[in-house]
Amino acid sequence: MTAPKKKKREGSNPVVVMEGAGKTFGARVALAGIDLTVNAGEMVGVVGPNGGGKSTLLLLMAGLLRPTSGRVRVCGVDAFALSLTVAGTVGLVTARPGLYPLLTGRENLHHFGGLFGLSEPEVDAKAEPLARALDLATGFDVRAGQLSTGTQQKLSLIRALLLAPKLLLFDEPTANLDPLAARALYAEVRKRADDGLACVLVTHDLSAAEAVCDRVLLVNQTIKRELTFTEHRAPLTGPTLEVWQETVGGR
Repeated sequence: MTAPKKKKREGSNPVVVMEGAGKTFGARVALAGIDLTVNAGEMVGVVGPNGGGKSTLLLLMAGLLRPTSGRVRVCGVDAFALSLTVAGTVGLVTARPGLYPLLTGRENLHHFGGLFGLSEPEVDAKAEPLARALDLATGFDVRAGQLSTGTQQKLSLIRALLLAPKLLLFDEPTANLDPLAARALYAEVRKRADDGLACVLVTHDLSAAEAVCDRVLLVNQTIKRELTFTEHRAPLTGPTLEVWQETVGGR
């Protein structure tokens, strides 16, 4: 997979700061001892085995789960408190677009934007440039249920961007997409990171993580290893696969 060239950035502007963060569900440990900073303009990949805590990590950042231990801060504020008081700081895109099938793409965006106080003209003004960038000219006014999964996922990305978030979180966003649709989505996400957004991508696709991320975390209940994109040029053989095997083997 080929992606836009990543820009070199100087300095740091922390958007996410996790300090000793952990999450348990009863007796089961999902995550423990997570220390992580994600800066503005940075795209961080998260790779690991099923059940390794990747999605839990995103939900802690999104403020949809409260950590059992440690703390998670987004833009300097407790992430859980932020999610209850300030709308739109964090955008989340998952493998399932979550659109209303009987509404058009535009109507879906009007609905979700309206939940956060945006008028229909305001939604259109924000959404239409994004729709052009994502080549949605023919699907924007079609019922969502009649659109391909790839087109629905593009609408989901536009929905996440309506409120100009500081942090974009992606949980397997291309799991149900064909390669061309996946490439278009990744390219747009990379562009957003280059424009200054902090982005975190959970994926099983090592090639995608290498192509679009500035660094990749191998996670299995904790951060086992952190790789920069220059350290893992061969995602299917060699060092990356070996580290992946060590991560899976360390359950």
